[in-house]
Amino acid sequence: MADKKALTAVSIGSQNVAAAVFSETARGGLQLQSYRSAETPSEEVSPDEVKAALTSVVQGLKIKGRSVRYTITSQPVFIRFVKLPPLDVDQVDQIVGFEAQQNVPFPIDEVTWGYQLMGEDSGSEVNVVLAAVKSTDLDEIDQSVAAAGLRTEAVEVSAMAIYNAYRFNYSDLEGTTLLIDIGSKTTNLIYSSAKGVFVRTIKIGGADITKAIAKEFNISYDEAEQRKIADGFVALGGAYADHEDPVIAGVSKVIRNTLTRLHSEIMRTTNFYRSQQGGEAPAIGLLCGSSAALPFLREFFAEKLRIPIDYFNAFRNVTLASGVDRDAMSKLAHVSGELVGLALRDAGECPLQLDLVPESVVEEQALNKRKPYLYLAVAALTLLIGAAGFYFNQAAAIANAQTEALRSDVEELTLYDGKIQVWKDKLSDIEATKRPYTDAVYDRTYWVGLFNDLSRRMDSDLMWITMIEPMAEGQPVIEDLYELSELAPEAAAGAGKQGEEGKKMIDTLHIRGLYRENDGGPKVVSDYLDRLMKSKRFALEGIDTNDILIELEAGAGGSKYAWKWEMILPLPEGLQISFTK
Repeated sequence: MADKKALTAVSIGSQNVAAAVFSETARGGLQLQSYRSAETPSEEVSPDEVKAALTSVVQGLKIKGRSVRYTITSQPVFIRFVKLPPLDVDQVDQIVGFEAQQNVPFPIDEVTWGYQLMGEDSGSEVNVVLAAVKSTDLDEIDQSVAAAGLRTEAVEVSAMAIYNAYRFNYSDLEGTTLLIDIGSKTTNLIYSSAKGVFVRTIKIGGADITKAIAKEFNISYDEAEQRKIADGFVALGGAYADHEDPVIAGVSKVIRNTLTRLHSEIMRTTNFYRSQQGGEAPAIGLLCGSSAALPFLREFFAEKLRIPIDYFNAFRNVTLASGVDRDAMSKLAHVSGELVGLALRDAGECPLQLDLVPESVVEEQALNKRKPYLYLAVAALTLLIGAAGFYFNQAAAIANAQTEALRSDVEELTLYDGKIQVWKDKLSDIEATKRPYTDAVYDRTYWVGLFNDLSRRMDSDLMWITMIEPMAEGQPVIEDLYELSELAPEAAAGAGKQGEEGKKMIDTLHIRGLYRENDGGPKVVSDYLDRLMKSKRFALEGIDTNDILIELEAGAGGSKYAWKWEMILPLPEGLQISFTK
């Protein structure tokens, strides 16, 4: 069977880099020609380590200089499925762009984002999948790809490539299938049904298991990783006896405890998928990802989820060339979904075709398209200069004649210029009328985003907030509700009207809270403040923490359950909001 063309795919994971070369067969299928991978086992992988792993893979496959698609992990990517009302074709970009600004948790000019329309449901609503990643994070990865000798054609999210590989290999499955892609730092839950796809990324992965082992046995991360690989398995629990080696038995129980947390997130996501996305309970589960090879993992999820569980085979409908080690690739079938999904994008149509392309790549691709025209322009300019020198006198005469002819046109166009200016002034008035409505949309989500930021940085239940008081120019902007309640209704109404003298800007948040007894004592509050110092929603840079944390009781045990803390958080000028007092 003759091959049509070579297809190169690269997968960049948290602790592994892999690449494969496929060929498209005459019947539109895929054939694996060669495969290489390299580990980056550090707990926190640096760009230099990614570059070294990529270089090793590129040299092994001899693909230097090729244009490739590559996948990135879902960890830094924000994925959201939204439903929109029926859209006209010319409104799609505008409406989806507005939804992206509302849903993406970063400033829209600081991210690379894309979307895909997923069709209409029974209610004629349009399903849209959005994906966004910080441009700085994407550029850092792309620089490593370029340094390894590859040229970027497009970037895909690993979960979406796995879904395309699933649809290619398992077209015979009916009902809803749950793909559990357990990576190093995250787990992708991919729900596939006849209605479409739903993806959620959970921040639990193989690295969390390793950290739990390291903490339990008081050993380093590298030692814990080696112990997990050598002796790790999922404890079966129940009536099954523990391993005779107490250390191995302890490791297996730590692994089970971490996976139990993952199971809870799976159940929570399934309930959300069924209630909010109109999905159905999964009929079968498929395991994939670098951490899915733990012994007894399949039995654990079969027991917990009560559905058949199998390992995902990315090569189910992919043929292997004669030089490929079949035994080795059979062991890698569950971790090769990204590579197969990437190759399918070049081989034909795929259900998900959402690309995230770095701005530098977009500019380079645009420049490459313009190069032929630039060359022609240079040649034409050279000829033009020569012709201008030869026919200078004739050209000058023609130019003078045209100038005379254009003078009458200029006078006529001047009249139109005045009319255009009138319409410009009207347009400015319309923009001024529109501004309060756009401001209202922003104000609607302002406090939600602010409270989410405060809550997201409080990563434990050791402390909590009891009061958030907005302030303007050092004074509270909200009347004392207790005092107002003591007034007669007429007096209370009058007190509210007295505050309508003018607008002020909320420039500070006065926050009080409590923390309970813990090993670190008040350090839990100091750590929380350190995380707030990194937030763009507060103007904390360069301010002494003693000026922010104005009260912090020192916990000393005893019968007291919690201790007070109090902060004053200034808001940057661009994020201050007006308040009518």
